[in-house]
Amino acid sequence: MTGPRPRNYLAPAERRRLFWRVVPVACALLIVIGWLERVWSPPHKSLVQQVDTRLESVEGPRPLGETVIIEAEAPALEAGPEELLAAPRAALARVRDATLFREADNDAWLQTWLTLRDQGRAGLMRAGPTDVGFAEVFGQPRSFRGRLVRMRGTLRRAEPMQAPDNDYGVRDYWQCWMEPAGGPPSPVIVQCLTLPEDCPAGMSIDVPVDVVGFFLKNVAYNATDAIRVAPVILALEPIRLATPSPPAAITGFGGVAMAVTIGLVGVMAVAWLAATRPRGAAPRRGASPHLPDTLAVGEVSTEESLRRLAAEASMESSHEREPP
Repeated sequence: MTGPRPRNYLAPAERRRLFWRVVPVACALLIVIGWLERVWSPPHKSLVQQVDTRLESVEGPRPLGETVIIEAEAPALEAGPEELLAAPRAALARVRDATLFREADNDAWLQTWLTLRDQGRAGLMRAGPTDVGFAEVFGQPRSFRGRLVRMRGTLRRAEPMQAPDNDYGVRDYWQCWMEPAGGPPSPVIVQCLTLPEDCPAGMSIDVPVDVVGFFLKNVAYNATDAIRVAPVILALEPIRLATPSPPAAITGFGGVAMAVTIGLVGVMAVAWLAATRPRGAAPRRGASPHLPDTLAVGEVSTEESLRRLAAEASMESSHEREPP
């Protein structure tokens, strides 16, 4: 009495059975792991250094009681013989940082508009603006005051403003809030005479721009949580940039899971092709031509295969012993 036949795992039926038992479970497991990673994985910390723009951090705590603060005279601004300044040195010296716009700032503010008009965009570019970031102008306002700078970012807000009465012909302008490229997520105030063509206006916009203009001061403003300070740049018109299409971020274990899933799909395709290969495939190289077609792997048991091989060997031996 013989026992049950051993399972032939090379048979197409067995391969298909293993394929549909293992692969769907693995795919479901990867999907669950990816979902858990998105839900519970902590967000990656930004590499951009944060800047504390609160007024109390910039100027220190305000004095209590009846203490009076007397502002010291700022030194006159020094500039090279060919350097383009936004306004006369005496007017720029009266500008104070970490304050609201003061009457003493008006002269430099209005003179800056005249300089922008006189130079035009071509003249400003010929003057060679200095590429800066938020931290540079915010941390060194006296060094950059009245100097030509260039900064990229994204306009988040643009609203029309009325200029105070003046004899310089400045009646209105645009005040924009720009998120600087490369961070931090602290705004830069861009005041300009005109907006780029087809640029939307409003309290919620998304327009990448390149700003070339004069840095004036760090101005105080009322934020939702505290009084904060932001750099102010005056420009003729921001240069609108093409909106980039951000690539999908694949980080952490989710990226590994994505790569494994792609590889698994390729393995599934190869396994499916192997499992569904026609049974009438060409015989292997070196196979005996005397074997019947039914001796293909997976169509007969191991015992039957050995029995037929032994019969063939016996037949070949009898042929060799026959006299010629």
